[in-house]
Amino acid sequence: MDLIDIDKTNVGYLPEEEQIDEKNIQFKVEEIKKAVKQLPNGYRTVLSLYLFEGYDHEEIAEILRISHATVRTQYMRAKQKLLTLLKQGGLS
Repeated sequence: MDLIDIDKTNVGYLPEEEQIDEKNIQFKVEEIKKAVKQLPNGYRTVLSLYLFEGYDHEEIAEILRISHATVRTQYMRAKQKLLTLLKQGGLS
């Protein structure tokens, strides 16, 4: 059996944590907020209730008095529109 000098290994080595770029994160948050504001009202409402408020599709359907299928459709379209807006720089 070969012995290895523990001082010559990476055992116990913890890499330095990556620095968090708070300015970049804040910039991205602002871009997302701008893009969300550009969504049509129905899209924005469903997306906000689902993503930010934590309601599920059934609850949103009940709150808005629309069908569950409509909620799902609005949510999917809102997501696609939001991604498109973000790819365009968040501004139209």
